[in-house]
Amino acid sequence: MIRIGIYGLGKISRRVIQGVLSSNNACLYAVCSSSIEKANIFKKEYQAEKAYDNYERMLEDRNLDLVYICTPNYLHTKHIQIALSYRKHVVCEKPMCVSTKELNDCFDYAKRQNCFLMEAHKTVFTPLNQKLFEMISNEELGEIKSIDAQYATRLTEQISDWHFSQPGSGCMFDIGVYPICYVNRMANSSIFRVSRFQDKALIEYENGCMAHIATSWDVDMENTAHIYGTKGSVSCKNFWKNTEAVVNGSKITVVQESDFTGEIEHACTCIENGMIESPVMSRKASLEILKVIGV
Repeated sequence: MIRIGIYGLGKISRRVIQGVLSSNNACLYAVCSSSIEKANIFKKEYQAEKAYDNYERMLEDRNLDLVYICTPNYLHTKHIQIALSYRKHVVCEKPMCVSTKELNDCFDYAKRQNCFLMEAHKTVFTPLNQKLFEMISNEELGEIKSIDAQYATRLTEQISDWHFSQPGSGCMFDIGVYPICYVNRMANSSIFRVSRFQDKALIEYENGCMAHIATSWDVDMENTAHIYGTKGSVSCKNFWKNTEAVVNGSKITVVQESDFTGEIEHACTCIENGMIESPVMSRKASLEILKVIGV
């Protein structure tokens, strides 16, 4: 079992923890917040072994195997590199880094430290999307010609100021990465060219597939993905977490306890097998996402 510590106990951390608790090869070992009171609340609620209010003190714990970083985007690179300096494996919430240079620096450092590093994009690891990717790889939909994916939501409540003012801010970094990651995976090809239009992008792939993504904090959209191949098509609402899709007019359904479980089990399996990079969410996969964003 890989012993995981969660750093940053904001809103997303609860869903991450549920994914850890549902995993078959991971356990929740520690939680860390700047507030020891908050850390102790999480420790009691989720039955973690340790609670910390100091990041480096948690990293000094020899029983800790992997850190899952849930801090604000602009702090990710700093927190990744600190964890790697203690030779801890790292999974970091998306976007892992806010520039190509930062991302390459982190992966280079992880390689020198012989540590596993992966950007957390649960979208590609959900049971449904793994099944769809398998169908695409087996050419059950024929040659994939076009993909469309959108994720937008109007802001109806206050969010932290850093979402607007710090590096890695804006809706493209926050929610636009979901459709970007999705279409890149399902296209199953390297990017040839990107055309960006504010919070939209048209992506051309080397295999000839074309994808369109859209995101927004100002309007609501259907939040649906469509995949069109020469032998069939897929339609899926809330594609980043759903358990149902319509394939060639028929509904398919999968079982899923937590939409975060797949990525956590994958990372832990990689670590157990002595790998330092995911074959799915690799350095290249993360770089391709940043290529669409334009950083």
